[in-house]
Amino acid sequence: MRSRNLLPGVPALLVALAAALPAAAGHEILLQDLDEARHGYTVLRVSGDTPFEVGRSLGEALAEDIVASVVEVRERLATGDRYDEIRGLIDSLSFITEELEQEIRGVVQGVHEVLPAAELDELDVKLRNTYGDWGWIQGCRSHSCWGRYVAPPVRTLSTRRLDMGTPFQSSLHHVLCAFDPTDGGVTAGVRWVGLASPGYLVAVTAVNEFGTMASLHDYGSGASLDPGQVSRAVAARHLLTGFPPDLAPDEQLDWAEGEMTAMTLATSSFINYFVPDGPGGVFACHGNGSCDPARRPHPDYRDGEVLLTTNAATDGSTVPSGGDFMDAYYEQGHPKDLASHFELMGDTGLHLMSVAVRGREDMTIWFHGRDMEQRIELEWSKLFAARAFEPIEAADSDATDEADAEARHEIEVETNIEAAESGFAGRTRECGCGAARSNGPQLLWLVPALLARGPRRRGFASRERR
Repeated sequence: MRSRNLLPGVPALLVALAAALPAAAGHEILLQDLDEARHGYTVLRVSGDTPFEVGRSLGEALAEDIVASVVEVRERLATGDRYDEIRGLIDSLSFITEELEQEIRGVVQGVHEVLPAAELDELDVKLRNTYGDWGWIQGCRSHSCWGRYVAPPVRTLSTRRLDMGTPFQSSLHHVLCAFDPTDGGVTAGVRWVGLASPGYLVAVTAVNEFGTMASLHDYGSGASLDPGQVSRAVAARHLLTGFPPDLAPDEQLDWAEGEMTAMTLATSSFINYFVPDGPGGVFACHGNGSCDPARRPHPDYRDGEVLLTTNAATDGSTVPSGGDFMDAYYEQGHPKDLASHFELMGDTGLHLMSVAVRGREDMTIWFHGRDMEQRIELEWSKLFAARAFEPIEAADSDATDEADAEARHEIEVETNIEAAESGFAGRTRECGCGAARSNGPQLLWLVPALLARGPRRRGFASRERR
């Protein structure tokens, strides 16, 4: 039996009115479909006036799942005190901002308010959030397009498929979390949506209110986790939410480039930074931790209106190894739509997310995850309260036409969600063009190599937790 929650008993009009109200500190489960093993998905919104409150809201919302995920990792790494060894390594990393540290402390507080006896501290939360630095992501695929490859009102389509096996059952609880900080601060003021597992505050696959999508790929799979280095998922989160207030999207890549080339990543990676309309790129970070300036859209490939990322290097003028099926998709013509962008990637990955961006806080998000019965289709407006922004272009219709269009759009959104919940949206099509799904035991590739080096830095001793 699967548990479901779709704001039961609340008429669509009241749901729409509630979405327009200012956010308050707390959480709300918007959609949920989980089986007895807690496999499936949860869509929720968390909010707060401070980063601590945002984290606490997340901790309260998913307390039991967060604790279960930490216990699962702890038990799997129990042999030879590996869990405490890795805690020491993670303790030495930089999490960049005090705001993120506050969010992590908030998660711990929120969990303890629901489960006072839970054995959980900040390092437990950090270790689970940095799984991508001591685990193996495998052969991810991502693509983004704009210009002639989209049809108005869509300005950009971006899709990311996360390919990885996992030994952790908690990773089969796919959480789409809408983070709604309300204090207007730098890191804390940007709304964003992340797709990951219970308790994640970093960006594995995520999109911010501007429509910029950030995600991670393996690149060489080298890692060191030396003191002061930055987790790649923490870096991706920083790029999504850490830029100065009112910095325009077409200026954000320059800022991101300065941040990435100044920091040292703990794990070699590609980090996608897909900015709407094309002023984005892909950062390559090497085994020594240094990051190159972004690979930007190349005019010799699809007139600079497409970005492809696999797990292989390219200067952008050619198709990276493993990307031929994506190139063939664009060779077939234009414009593209959200359905084809999403379905191209099949359903072999651990999770898949596509975003159709029309404007700031105006976008459609589709996602699917392993062991989910169907994809979920959502509007940004269903995840967050409405906020007014200057239109990108002058409207062609009068006020009455706009109001009618908005009413039709609201009905369509409700219908799409109900269809997805009822299974009418269907599973994504099988596609034989990506990396093969891994159902076997996950290789925790980094753990033996790191621990073989011996206790050469602080934090290796077992420590008492709350």
